[in-house]
Amino acid sequence: MPFRTPTMISPHRQNNFDLIRLLAAAQVVVAHAIGHTGLAKQLPAWGKQVFDALMLVPGVPIFFVISGFLITKSYERNPADLGGYFWRRGLRIFPALWVCLLVTLAVLGSFGFLKPDFIFSKTFAAWLTGQVSFFQFWNPEHFRGFGIGVANGALWTITVELQFYAFIPLLHFLGREKKSARSIIAVLFLVSFASYCVLDDKVNGPGGFTGAPMLFKLLHVTLIPHLWMFLLGILIHWNFDALKSWLEGKFLYYLLGFIAFTWLLGTCVEHRSLPFYLAYLPSRALLTLATIAGAFSLRPLSNQVLRGTDISYGIYIYHSIVINVLVQLGLMTSLRSVGLVYARAFVLALLSWHLVEKPALACKSASPRALWKRITGS
Repeated sequence: MPFRTPTMISPHRQNNFDLIRLLAAAQVVVAHAIGHTGLAKQLPAWGKQVFDALMLVPGVPIFFVISGFLITKSYERNPADLGGYFWRRGLRIFPALWVCLLVTLAVLGSFGFLKPDFIFSKTFAAWLTGQVSFFQFWNPEHFRGFGIGVANGALWTITVELQFYAFIPLLHFLGREKKSARSIIAVLFLVSFASYCVLDDKVNGPGGFTGAPMLFKLLHVTLIPHLWMFLLGILIHWNFDALKSWLEGKFLYYLLGFIAFTWLLGTCVEHRSLPFYLAYLPSRALLTLATIAGAFSLRPLSNQVLRGTDISYGIYIYHSIVINVLVQLGLMTSLRSVGLVYARAFVLALLSWHLVEKPALACKSASPRALWKRITGS
């Protein structure tokens, strides 16, 4: 059976999710390039205002909302094919991730962080196993002297995303139409939101991530504190027909509402206070509505701009490596360095899309056994 290649989607299914993911990835890049390297101290007054404005629209929660909306939709097309579901999800994540790991190893080796005594240690074996499987968040102390101190710090969200993939079949098993299931989902949402508020204070609060207790750090890379954003995407998918008229073409309304609400939250409410966290729920609800509305407003825009090229994942998984290399070379010294990060991450993302991701996605319709037969010719 020939493998199907990705094709342009039909007009009635056009959306802007690829473009939104790209913009979300761009926000994460500037957050890391400036916030994790000390460049924030060099910002002029206007630059700090621009940076703070960009931080108002966080990229990672947008990824989680989109995943909840799209992955649930994908799973529900054929929930009986559980193997096919995980096969397709794996193709989207792992081929590009493994190639990125090879690039990371090459970079680490070129800067002297992969000496034989470390390569043959249990620490390296454990780290490598985590990188190719489900524990991308773990970073050995050995890499603390490399770049910003983490080999590829952005990958912690991959661990969370993989947990989301496993959660979807469990959610389907509960059955969305059952009253008991709706109660369970409501409890999960509230527990997740409360966990997020607590962990945000403990992990990202005054002591910073480094000084946070290990238990809180580990909980932060589980789906528990992030599930509520994922569930918001799921809930909109489940109720999309009813919400369609409230979303299509309404992107600017929700975006401006989100920005205004977030600005008021930042100026009128004490940061990390109880009212601040309680206001997070309506704030992120507006962000969720803006995200989905953006996907269904000016629908041809994404195809017109990107022409089917989806480089958001590549930019996300490679940008931290680029930042580390520039830090290691002493080149992250001015705001112009942010442009260097974008340019190099963009090139790596294009290569990843055309050489790895797109060919991998072309295998979605084939089973692993059929793929192996095609590769081996047996």
